[in-house]
Amino acid sequence: MAVADAVVTAWEQIDVVLTPILGQRGVAALYQRSLHLTRSAHSWLPGLEQDGYVAMNLTPLKAELMLQDSAATAAAGGALLQTFHALLASLVGPALTERLLLSVWEHLLDGRPPQEDPS
Repeated sequence: MAVADAVVTAWEQIDVVLTPILGQRGVAALYQRSLHLTRSAHSWLPGLEQDGYVAMNLTPLKAELMLQDSAATAAAGGALLQTFHALLASLVGPALTERLLLSVWEHLLDGRPPQEDPS
C-alpha cells in the first residue's frame, strides 16, 4: 500500500535526520511517546515496545498500517507525524523543529532521501 510505505519512509527519514542530534534512544523515545499519544484516536496503532527504546522499530507500525484502508492509514500516519512534531517542538522550539524536519517534508514530497546534516 503506497500510503503505508510513504508513512514508514517518512519515519525512516526522520530517524536519519534526528539520530545524529538526539541519538537512537532519543528518537525512539519520542517515536514511542508519539505512538502512545496518537493511540487515543487510532487505537489500532501498535502499542509501546518493552525493549527500552534502544532504536525505533517501524515493523509493527508498517504491519498495522498495511491492514487499514488508505484513508485510515493516512489519518493515523498524519496524526502520528503531527504528534511527533509537537513533542519535538516542545523540547527544542518550533523554529529548530522546522529547520530539523524541513528536509524530511521536502523529500517526502519528491521522493529523495534527506541529508544527514540538515542546514
